[in-house]
Amino acid sequence: MAGFVDGRLMTARGKGFMKRPYQNAVVAGIGGSMGKWSWLVAAALVCTMAQPAKAEDDVERVRKVLRDHPEIVLEAIRQQGPAVLEVIETTARARQKELERVRFAQSLAKPLTPVLEAGRASLGPQNAPVTIVEYSDFLCHFCGQASGTVKTLIENHPEDTRLVFKHFATGKNSIRAALYFEAINLQDPKKAWAFMDGVFARQKDVSEKGDEVLDAIAKEVGADAKKLAEDLKRKDLADRVAADTKEARDFGFEGTPVFLVNGAPVRGAVPIEILEEFVGVAAKAGKAANTP
Repeated sequence: MAGFVDGRLMTARGKGFMKRPYQNAVVAGIGGSMGKWSWLVAAALVCTMAQPAKAEDDVERVRKVLRDHPEIVLEAIRQQGPAVLEVIETTARARQKELERVRFAQSLAKPLTPVLEAGRASLGPQNAPVTIVEYSDFLCHFCGQASGTVKTLIENHPEDTRLVFKHFATGKNSIRAALYFEAINLQDPKKAWAFMDGVFARQKDVSEKGDEVLDAIAKEVGADAKKLAEDLKRKDLADRVAADTKEARDFGFEGTPVFLVNGAPVRGAVPIEILEEFVGVAAKAGKAANTP
């Protein structure tokens, strides 16, 4: 074992090192109440305060002690568990965000190319420098969250960003909701977007009762019931929903929601700050590509 005795870090054999005049002050400053955690803190402080050449020797000695006595680290984690976990989680999140940035930049260089036929439900100008294609499932909880996020993004950038909505519908009532959306979009796109909001707000009811609730929501947004009933039978609408879902799977997507920002995938209900950042990166990349 190892520990601090009279200001010196002692090994199990009783030999001390780091004999510096300021050691006692360091140890006294951090106190003994933290137990073995203080060994690591004080050792780090002493090493950073030493002369460069000597500090390297001290660091190596600390490393050797920790290698020979890993129980020091385990004891520190036991005593300072929540604080240690917070540091680990914060570091992991930062690392994950950086990896996502790298992947996004790489994907922009080799973008996916979804089919964007005429008549699609969309928001924003067709000639916007950034196009976001959203693959969504009406009965996916996270899709409901993401829908509001991406709409806010479009509102924040009305001239620069376009949203195109596509389906990744996997269940019976998810497919029915997608068909209702496409049929209502034929009548009035604004009513279709309002229908979407209504379904996301009542996902549990739609999941349990299907057409009964979908009909009620369609009525609430002012859709023509007779025309809706006719259009729900249209094969081209069913084919569109099926083609969207197949396209998402062909791209390798397994869950919803997924966004393509100028062809670069962004998975999950990410915070608006992340989408804002990626939209900015995509816009700059587009400008650079168009610069002679």
